[in-house]
Amino acid sequence: MLSTGRQVTLLLALVCALYYNALGNAFHYDDFHSIVHNPHIRQPSNFPPFFSDPSLFSVDPRQAMYRPLLLLTYGVNYMLGGLDPAGYHFINGLLHAANVILLLFLARELGVEHRLAFVAALMFAAHPLNSEVVHYASSRSEALMAFFFIAACWAYARHGVSRSWGWYGVAVSCGAMAMLSKSVAVVLMVMLPLCDWLAGRDPLRRWVRYLPFVGLGLLYVFFTRQFLGKALAVPVRAMDVQFYTQIKAAIYYLYIGVVPVNLNVEHQFAPSHALFEPVVFVSAFCLCSLGWVLWRSQWRLPIFATAWVAIVLVPTFVVPLIVLVNEHRLYLAMAGWCLLLTWVLGGVIGRRYRLALSGLAMYTILLAVLTLQRGQVWSDELTLWNDAAAKAPSMLRPHLRLADALERKGRLPEAEEAYLHALALRPQHVATRNNLGVLYKKQHRLSEAEHQFRALLAVSPDIIQARLNLADLLLRQGQWRQAEVELVRALDFADTGGLAQKRLALIALQFAGDAERARTYGEQALALVEDAAIWTTQGVALRALGHVAQAEAAYRRALSLEPESIDTWFNLGNLYRDLQQPEKALKAYDNVAKIGGESPLAARAKQEIKAINITTQ
Repeated sequence: MLSTGRQVTLLLALVCALYYNALGNAFHYDDFHSIVHNPHIRQPSNFPPFFSDPSLFSVDPRQAMYRPLLLLTYGVNYMLGGLDPAGYHFINGLLHAANVILLLFLARELGVEHRLAFVAALMFAAHPLNSEVVHYASSRSEALMAFFFIAACWAYARHGVSRSWGWYGVAVSCGAMAMLSKSVAVVLMVMLPLCDWLAGRDPLRRWVRYLPFVGLGLLYVFFTRQFLGKALAVPVRAMDVQFYTQIKAAIYYLYIGVVPVNLNVEHQFAPSHALFEPVVFVSAFCLCSLGWVLWRSQWRLPIFATAWVAIVLVPTFVVPLIVLVNEHRLYLAMAGWCLLLTWVLGGVIGRRYRLALSGLAMYTILLAVLTLQRGQVWSDELTLWNDAAAKAPSMLRPHLRLADALERKGRLPEAEEAYLHALALRPQHVATRNNLGVLYKKQHRLSEAEHQFRALLAVSPDIIQARLNLADLLLRQGQWRQAEVELVRALDFADTGGLAQKRLALIALQFAGDAERARTYGEQALALVEDAAIWTTQGVALRALGHVAQAEAAYRRALSLEPESIDTWFNLGNLYRDLQQPEKALKAYDNVAKIGGESPLAARAKQEIKAINITTQ
């Protein structure tokens, strides 16, 4: 048998070989709102508020989650390498490697025979179900939580053997950090008695040692109750539907755990609405039968491994999530699953060693090949969603995401086809119809774009983005009065973050000739967001109202936000020209000419420079 050092080296080498291709992969879907466009991870001054303000999790406050330790790792990533995806995937891979080693040590500490512990760690390292956690940056929450969760179990098991309170303190600290990474870690309080039971210790006699972990869990739930309450009070589906769906999902997870083929970021899976649906009833019967057989057998390791999987997945039965089944959701559960597979294999090893060894080698090679293939699929958004749409033709999200990826690549006809496919699956899906309208607008198919926006608003009049897009389309066609109506209606439904007021100010100034109303809308917009274009519009309105000093200050504020805005420089040049300040005017126009290149505004600036030079000679 290999020494511990050689086992660790082999496992690390395997993880490096399987996940080296992750360094060249791109960011994906949720990465954009939580990492790429999230300004909060870019300033070290924001790091302490991560622990008190869940809204910092995303650029979109509606996506608030309490995962402060996860955000802290994103912040460190940004400080070291900015938005280079390689750095984020490297840390994810490092966490996976650490979890593989921790599983090896935990299994040994709990009394699992060393050879079987190594086999379990080997499977955990190579299993393709774990690949999403490395290739998808936002899945770091799973790997980070699992790191502290398994470390807490290992430190607690070490305490049980050594009686060292130092190890106990490490276990409590790791438990707290696991919960600060992802909420599912609250199940740790149930897992520790299970670890004691497998190690041959009586959990009833050790109940006092569980109290700090119970306290941590209750404290976490108390602090995050408003977010948990929102998820439970306004679920994405009914609780009974979620429960029945997850019963059959459990059997599906067992299947892909053994035969991990056709893995997908979006599995083709439908919700179930009753216990007596054939597939749900059979699944429930199989799960109950498995539990009964294991309990009657009194085989400790398979009971422990199965209970580990069940305990980790329990939250998915009671908290409805948007995605019905998800691979990265299985990451921590896979630690128990690999132990269970190892036990099954161990029974064969005991009787036919060479046959079992050959089977293990072939199975591990198969897992490794499948993992490498998944890495290629995660290369970029286009390869990922192409694969997902082909494997799950009846699921909406893959077609929508594929269409978005094709649109960004400039493959507009293919993007249109994918949007239409998604609409055929769900005709009133908000994002699909809105994005299709934007696509038509980009292609200058304005009547078709307008039809998409109006069709969406006829059913869901409160979709603000569609209304803003419609207003922009109308304004582009010169129908500024209708655009104004749509923008005002948008404000009746919701706060647009200053976008509606910004466009209303432009309409009032450029079309209605109402400088006072433009100034009012500009002030309302600036109260919500600092924007160079709004300050420029405000400057034009103030100048029209005769407030010259205030207009100059507005232009200067715009330039402090966007120093290369040729519109602002040109308007500032006009202001100085009319104030008979030729030197300042020449400087402003000169900036327009330098920055603007061959633009029409740069040409006009050159004409103004020529006129001023003639006048001042």
